Amino acid sequence: MDPVKQQQIDWVKAIMAHLGVTSANALALLAGINPANIQRPLSENYKGKFGVDTIAKIAAAAKVRPMEFPNRPSGLAEPEASQFVFDMGKDAIDSNVDRAVRELTRGRNGRDPWVIHSHALELSGILPGDVVIVDLNMQPHPKDIVCAQIYQWSTMRAETVFRVYEPPYLLTNSMRFGTSKPLLVDGNEVIIRGVVDGLFRRRAAEAA
Repeated sequence: MDPVKQQQIDWVKAIMAHLGVTSANALALLAGINPANIQRPLSENYKGKFGVDTIAKIAAAAKVRPMEFPNRPSGLAEPEASQFVFDMGKDAIDSNVDRAVRELTRGRNGRDPWVIHSHALELSGILPGDVVIVDLNMQPHPKDIVCAQIYQWSTMRAETVFRVYEPPYLLTNSMRFGTSKPLLVDGNEVIIRGVVDGLFRRRAAEAA
């Protein structure tokens, strides 16, 4: 079996054990995805692997990072970005943040909101606290701001980052970071998930 697929299967089974579910259907319900997107890749007879979006949603349901095993220290620094969480409180309807993000994602599949925590793209106008909308269906072009995942298969961990796409590399654009090592998009250790298609800057009080 493809070693990458085997690693994915081992990770999904560990997540199921962590969440206390025994079937792909139950995991799919918790993650909010089509059960077939879990059932098929779990089969050794199915050649395809788990999709990046499926892995991300399973990870979110388990409150771990993609390909990070439960109850293991990540060994990574603070995340550069985190998925936006809608305010579910009684005043959510009055939240400017929620309303703006909902309008930017409503009725369109494959659009995920993320909160930026890094200065990696400050010279591109993206600052910590900004909410960006990632379109998972867009094909990246040179100079695009993209959402990518860096996999560390040896330790079964992954990190989500935002970078400038200069084929075949991903680059930071920051005064603070200086010249950082380019990341080669190889489809294995570095994978582009989507393209930033919108940005919403919260007021300082909301971003705090």
